[in-house]
Amino acid sequence: MIVLADNDIILKLAQCDLLEVLPDSLGQEWTEVFITDTAKYQLLPKNPAKALSKCGNEETLARLKAFLETTQTLPAVNDTALLAQLEDIDGIDGGEKFLFAAAVETENPLLITGDKRALRALLEHQDQLPTVFSALQNAVVTFESAILLAMHKFGFAIVKQKLLGSPKPDGMLRLVLKSETGEADFVEGLCSFSKEIAPLLAFKQYLPVQLNQN
Repeated sequence: MIVLADNDIILKLAQCDLLEVLPDSLGQEWTEVFITDTAKYQLLPKNPAKALSKCGNEETLARLKAFLETTQTLPAVNDTALLAQLEDIDGIDGGEKFLFAAAVETENPLLITGDKRALRALLEHQDQLPTVFSALQNAVVTFESAILLAMHKFGFAIVKQKLLGSPKPDGMLRLVLKSETGEADFVEGLCSFSKEIAPLLAFKQYLPVQLNQN
């Protein structure tokens, strides 16, 4: 399986100690992982203090460095007409534009992205972007679905503990990780952030039934 990954989700998964175990969560061996040509510099600024500040703690910094050593830079996209078409779609930024176009030119792609705005834009314009939609239907892992897939593999208690260790939890995590939140409410919270992009989500057989739709 060839993985295309965006910056935001790489950092979030590293902060939650879910990056290294993600292939195991998915039950898949990753043959190659591609990132955009600016990803390493954006994720790991050359200034050590800035890199540490971006990561939030030394553990995340170490995980990120180890992961990035396994990645390759995304090759140039051949279909410049598709890139231009994506450029005109509101909600699909530069990084996602290249990842979306690369998915079309990749056999058996898996897109790992935290950009749900871009995914919503793809669904809204799927008739204009049939090749992109076809490539990414049932082939996307988001931050929320990655957590749900990890829970399927490792259980709620282990995953929640990892998430609580994030040095920089985002708004979604803060909302669903209230101290009194039980597993059912936690899952419902994650699903509520994912339902609108469910047609794109990969590994539906391991996701809650409310997301298991085509």
